[in-house]
Amino acid sequence: MLITREMDYAVRVVRALKGNTKISATEIAKKEHLPQAITYKVLNSLLKSKLVGSMRGVNGGYYLKCDLTSTTLYDICIALGEDMSITECIRDGYDCVNNRCGECILNREFNRIQKSLNRELQLTTLDKLL
Repeated sequence: MLITREMDYAVRVVRALKGNTKISATEIAKKEHLPQAITYKVLNSLLKSKLVGSMRGVNGGYYLKCDLTSTTLYDICIALGEDMSITECIRDGYDCVNNRCGECILNREFNRIQKSLNRELQLTTLDKLL
């Protein structure tokens, strides 16, 4: 997994919402210099995961529902449905001909790195970034 553009945008969307009561998607896109179409896509993912809420109407807009001190980069990855695997061979259900007996040193090392990456993403709360 790389930090995708969508994940970067999601963190920027959350940053735009920080400290505001409600803000429109158009305002978020303008404030963070994001393409409007992707802003809507990211907002939909964040809405589904309940990290963000929305309200319709004249005084409507998007707002944060999550606590930035406990919401992590890992939570953002999950909300966006990102594939967290650094390589295909460590995905559940992947049948690697080189690791059928669990003896592949590469697989073992990739799993160690993946666990370390996941741990770091889980330790990085959004309040540290914003």
